[in-house]
Amino acid sequence: MATPQKEPQNESSGKNVSSLVRYSGMAMQMLGTILVFTYAGYKLDEWQQNKIPVWTLILSLISIAASLYLLITGISRTGKQ
Repeated sequence: MATPQKEPQNESSGKNVSSLVRYSGMAMQMLGTILVFTYAGYKLDEWQQNKIPVWTLILSLISIAASLYLLITGISRTGKQ
């Protein structure tokens, strides 16, 4: 009786899945960072009773810059591997 043979898996499909998971994780990290900093700015503005949402603007822009920095360093690290 012949044993069923497994078809050889394509190595590139494993790399595609790994890349998909890695980049999805980066996106979730960016989303989380932006949401947390923006919410903190909103609460600071609410606490200080600011008419212009200064803290929301500042912290949201800082979080976007930090997220982009983390994204770029993560992509450059991925390219070197």
